[in-house]
Amino acid sequence: MSIAVADRPSSWMIVGGLLLLALGFACWWLGADLPLHRALRLAGSTAPNVVLLTDLGGFAVMGPLALATMVLLLWLRRGADALWLALTIVSGRLAVEGLKLVMMRPRPPQLDWLEIVKSWSFPSSHSAGTMMTCLALALLFGRSRVAMAAALLAALVIGWTRVALAVHWPSDVLAGWGFGLLWMGVSLRAYRAFMPTPNPLRPIERTS
Repeated sequence: MSIAVADRPSSWMIVGGLLLLALGFACWWLGADLPLHRALRLAGSTAPNVVLLTDLGGFAVMGPLALATMVLLLWLRRGADALWLALTIVSGRLAVEGLKLVMMRPRPPQLDWLEIVKSWSFPSSHSAGTMMTCLALALLFGRSRVAMAAALLAALVIGWTRVALAVHWPSDVLAGWGFGLLWMGVSLRAYRAFMPTPNPLRPIERTS
């Protein structure tokens, strides 16, 4: 018997998340952030469209999207999936904000900002939140390679906007992506371990 790669994503999520987190810390500690910040930030005249794009990755959009998905899952009588989604997103969001308070890292120079921000910098909550929410949707509805790739692409684009708008250091975004991947991988393994079977998130075994 064989299992498709998309049916067992938790391992690569955990490994990829740890690697991105390590890369984020290395980028910060080795002083690579400042030159990358200067190279990747946008000019002010190009900012409005990027601000509209980056807003799609904020909690004001990702939060209602997750809530609407939970309602849909309940309507489809997938209560265990709805509970998993709620616990994963809420706990993940709180963990990101907690990390910000622990790290207390200042953002890039305010004169460079192309958007107004108020919280600490590390890790990027836009990057982590988009990664968690979009991957959760891909897992809940299809688990195809295309869906997973689309989720990763969405997180990559939102992360890029945070650096382009000069409101996050590149290491913040790398760590945000890493945290989101790691959190989803651990949450998926917990689901498979503790939720009753059968359930839609468990691997689908295919006979060869």
